[in-house]
Amino acid sequence: MSLIKEEPVKIILDFLKSHEYYKALISLEQESGTKLHSYGKEIDFLYDLIIEGRFEDVEKFISPLRSRSEFNHTRVLFEIRKEKFLEALENSETPNLQDLVAELKEIESLSNKEEFNTLCYCLSLNKITDHPEYGDWDIWRGRFKCFEQCMSFFKQIFPITPYIKSSTTLEELLNNTENINQSPGPKESSRYSPSQQLKLSESSFIINESENEKDNMKKMVSWNVKKNEDSDIVEECKKVFIEEIDVHESEENEMIRMSYENREYVEEKSPQDVKFEESSEKYVPTNFELMNQFDPSYLREISQVKDQQPIRAACFNNDGDYFVLGTNSKSLKVCSLHNIVDGLVYNEQQGRDQYIDIVFEMHNIHIGSVYCVDWSYSGNLIASGSNDKSIKLLKCPDFLTLQESNSETVIYSNGKYLTGEGDLPAIIDKTLTGHDGTIRAVLFNPNDDSILYSGGLGNACLKIWNTETGICIQNLHEHKGAIYSIAASGDGQIVSTVGTDRKIRIWDSKSNKCSFSMNAESFSDMNSVSINFSINNFQSQKHGKVAALYSSKINTETPNQKLISVGHNDGIVSLWDLTAGKLYSKYTFHTLECRSVEFSSNSTWLATGSFDNTLGLVEVNKGQVFKFEPHMDKIVSVRWHPSLPILLSTSADKTARIFSI
Repeated sequence: MSLIKEEPVKIILDFLKSHEYYKALISLEQESGTKLHSYGKEIDFLYDLIIEGRFEDVEKFISPLRSRSEFNHTRVLFEIRKEKFLEALENSETPNLQDLVAELKEIESLSNKEEFNTLCYCLSLNKITDHPEYGDWDIWRGRFKCFEQCMSFFKQIFPITPYIKSSTTLEELLNNTENINQSPGPKESSRYSPSQQLKLSESSFIINESENEKDNMKKMVSWNVKKNEDSDIVEECKKVFIEEIDVHESEENEMIRMSYENREYVEEKSPQDVKFEESSEKYVPTNFELMNQFDPSYLREISQVKDQQPIRAACFNNDGDYFVLGTNSKSLKVCSLHNIVDGLVYNEQQGRDQYIDIVFEMHNIHIGSVYCVDWSYSGNLIASGSNDKSIKLLKCPDFLTLQESNSETVIYSNGKYLTGEGDLPAIIDKTLTGHDGTIRAVLFNPNDDSILYSGGLGNACLKIWNTETGICIQNLHEHKGAIYSIAASGDGQIVSTVGTDRKIRIWDSKSNKCSFSMNAESFSDMNSVSINFSINNFQSQKHGKVAALYSSKINTETPNQKLISVGHNDGIVSLWDLTAGKLYSKYTFHTLECRSVEFSSNSTWLATGSFDNTLGLVEVNKGQVFKFEPHMDKIVSVRWHPSLPILLSTSADKTARIFSI
């Protein structure tokens, strides 16, 4: 019996539901991050709100549907308020009769006479379960049943994916598990994850559009991360990309020997190690030199950050000493890279652990998942977008001071600090509203913090915001579908957007008009766009500890050929010549949705992240492709450091990982 890694959990969840063990079902869903059934993005979000008892947010969620004739808003609102009333009645040891009566009055206009009388009768009972209709009621059963009642109405307006019951029973699963040799790794106790060396399984490259493309596809580089988590027992499906899927122990040792550009080596030292051994003087390379030394065969995982939910979005600040993560747990995490950057620039990693320091967390910044983030060029603002249809602007406190004055992560939630030492700064944020769907992209103008671009599902327009006033100053309506990604040139004069209408649109930021568009109708929908002369490739100004090390030797040249890269829904990565206005090249090494693309600071490398769990690296000038599998689940975003050969990726496996040479 072969099972994908989520299937055993779903089998257990199905058993719990069939026996009406709702509390255990919900607890397992929340702890494992796996739902018994995914109904689609909007309904899954509604499910989470109801199960968490966030009834006011549920009412906000369904409010825009009031005008839909095919949707019975009154009945859904009744189910929500009924459950809210029952929980208020059950949870209060000394219930406030006046408040409960007020809630009943709100319900009266939504219910029929019999339903209303039933709820009124509950007020006179010692406990709710004394009522024959609610004899088996508890909070978890009530919330689950509330969702099921709402679902009967949401089916009328949202496409619902049908539930397919597993053919494997719980008994068969348990019998199969007895035959599996489980060997969980050690638990981690620190606030960051220790360095993990990626295991290199095979190496070669692919020349784009070559005659032997199919043969070469079987020989791409692929890495597996050594396991270090108790929960990931069933991981047999994480195989290396080679012709024979099952690797025997004797073959595994042989795979350490790699062939790369007609040379063989065994555990060679990196270019930095060789350089430092040849010279007794302390040499600090420039960012340009480090990027030119970049060789993906030496790339290894340095450290990682974990969350309770998938991590969707990531962005470095301009100096590259911090990065921010946006998570499905509705939070932002600001992390420090000082330790890792020092190790790379000064070659100081020998003899000590390298780690990511989580400096600051802002919980509940949205009522939904964080889908996108951007950090302004000045470093003063962080923007985030969510499926709650809002944008949040966070005025950045002094993260260096927070880091130096606190031994643990500073956590801020719902207007107050939950942890922190000393004189903590005031946290200032602002909410921008105006989108009518999930926000998939936010981007600051590189030259002006007061200008923010955003796009997403819904009204298919590119919005331009004044971040000082919080007002949307313009809506650009050229796109005919949702906007999924936005990129800008380093000078801020050009903005590019892509989405579901399969058009690459180029905007003049001065006139805020679409200069021209490139037709990609022969391709699938577009998830991500990157420009090879973006802010990372300019670095015309540098300020900060990291940059000061080599600011006199920063490469600020614009690439001769202006390229735009796009990641597509079917996994294709396309390159477009902006000057010629046509397709330059395309790559087909991903097997599932390509969710993220980004050019390196020297424009030589293009990084890609895919739902096939792999990270791709394309050497643009040569057309060579390297493919790795560093994550245990879908890769959602991948980012290059603004000036150094450091990669950051985020995934549905609930981790963000840092890689470097």
